[in-house]
Amino acid sequence: GRAQIIKTDDFEVVIDYAHTPDSLRAIYEAFAGKRKICVLGNTGGGRDKWKRPAMGKIADEFCAQIILTNEDPYDEDPKQILLEMATGIKNHKPEIILDRREAIQKALRLANGTLNPPAGGLGTRNQNDCVVLITGKGTDPFIMGPNNSKVPWSDEEVAREELLCVKKIKDNVIF
Repeated sequence: GRAQIIKTDDFEVVIDYAHTPDSLRAIYEAFAGKRKICVLGNTGGGRDKWKRPAMGKIADEFCAQIILTNEDPYDEDPKQILLEMATGIKNHKPEIILDRREAIQKALRLANGTLNPPAGGLGTRNQNDCVVLITGKGTDPFIMGPNNSKVPWSDEEVAREELLCVKKIKDNVIF
């Protein structure tokens, strides 16, 4: 449906609105056979609490690495939302990074090999079989916070900016 794909020499970045268990499963299944590094948003604050562990469970089933991050917390504590999502994750140790930009950067660095994966993490170092999936916001232009505050946001812009940084980092890394 609404996925945006950014191709690099080493891996793909997919940005998708997936915000229900069915849509999340569908986007993960669309990349069967790829190692998935997943940046999973926090399911909006103030609603749909039932789906938090369900979304975590689906990521647990499909992803090699899971980074939980802020999405649209509204008036809820974003960390609490992420902890509720983490209860569905049994086979991985999800990383919780509240700052969405930092979470995206971490995923990109894992994908391009400038960060070592955690023990037992991503398997082979061949990045060409890797995809970074950033879900929950898609093309939404804001992160919604307390008292209906809006912070301008674009997952695609942030991913492109961070890809430039990651490329520079990789060019300076000596293997």
